[in-house]
Amino acid sequence: MVVRSVDNALESAVTLSVLPGGEEGRLGFTALALHAFEFLQHRKFAVTLADPTLVRFESPSIIVNVYHGRSSFQLGVELERPEHGERFSGHELLTAMAPDQADRARCQAVTRDVLERCIEALAEVVRARCQLLLDNDEDAFKRLRSIVDPARQSATLQAQFGAMIDRADKAWEEKRFQVAAELYSKAQPALDVTRRRRLDYLMRHGKAP
Repeated sequence: MVVRSVDNALESAVTLSVLPGGEEGRLGFTALALHAFEFLQHRKFAVTLADPTLVRFESPSIIVNVYHGRSSFQLGVELERPEHGERFSGHELLTAMAPDQADRARCQAVTRDVLERCIEALAEVVRARCQLLLDNDEDAFKRLRSIVDPARQSATLQAQFGAMIDRADKAWEEKRFQVAAELYSKAQPALDVTRRRRLDYLMRHGKAP
């Protein structure tokens, strides 16, 4: 398959290798994605990759990846700004730009009917609510980062300290306050308001390490 650029900034024709699954992709994913996200090609995006589980649209500054997980059958979308080293998941995009539609970012499509419904719904919300991001508007990306960055930091802290906090909670419930204090102290960067109050209480009562 050869897909030609629709923008002078994307210079030459791009030759695409279509992987096993046919040109329509698994469950017709490739054809459905190209159709649903066709609006991108009217916004100076070119199709630069189309295989059975991934379709990529590129403008001079933005990349949009639409994918259908090879083993998970999870449908999703990603937005990249290569020059800034940024990548945002569909869930992050919709949580920031269309919180009332965030559920559309996650769909496990194992039949063609479900895939078609989900991909059309996802494309519609991206078209309607992410226009400024697609135009590489800096203010829109500032807003996106202001919502995404704290959530990513929280997820990182949870991954780093989650098990320790669980052990501290169990020690608190079992009234092993010295142990709870030690664990809460080590996990301070990830403590929520309730657990910070517990640690303050333990420190006031001489339980802190």
